[in-house]
Amino acid sequence: MLQGIENIVFDLGGVMIDLDRARCVEEFHKIGFTEIDDLIDSYHPKGFLGRLERGDVTNDDFYDYVRRSAGRDIADDEIRRAFTSFLAGIPRYKLQMVRTQRERGFRTYALSNINDVVFPFVRDVLFTQEGLQLDDYFEKAYLSYEMHELKPSPEIYRKMIATLFIDDNAENLHTAQELGFHVYMPRPREDFRFLFDDGPGR
Repeated sequence: MLQGIENIVFDLGGVMIDLDRARCVEEFHKIGFTEIDDLIDSYHPKGFLGRLERGDVTNDDFYDYVRRSAGRDIADDEIRRAFTSFLAGIPRYKLQMVRTQRERGFRTYALSNINDVVFPFVRDVLFTQEGLQLDDYFEKAYLSYEMHELKPSPEIYRKMIATLFIDDNAENLHTAQELGFHVYMPRPREDFRFLFDDGPGR
């Protein structure tokens, strides 16, 4: 199955991270936020939660939304604890599996619908249980709230594979562009160094 494959992209919640929706709903109910029943979904976040995971609203906006819905003052930490209860942990064999693929020469990435309320817990707790960091498992983590897109929107995949392809053949470039690549066709003998003026190291 991996013949010809160089890059492997892993989802976080539900693939790397085991989820416990029932526990999360129960914890939110304890602090009075019963609207969570209609918002939380393992695959497609809904309503205000969808806006949070798309990065359209801030963490503070979400905390205030929960407080208004519950009709009482609730500390940010309480809301955060209720939300992170959704995350049931990462089995160690999965962490070791990803590291093994990197050692075999594959480039590994994460692509996830996630929000900034729970991601610090994912990064600082779940991915450090072997004494390593998130960067030891993935070359890059593509996160919906940073990309302002949600899976399964085609745009999130286009942004993830945002690669500049330079070729002198229009047909080659057309195919690449349809697959989501950024393309440029230099003229014969053109000096196209200007393309990289704002690149790394500048």
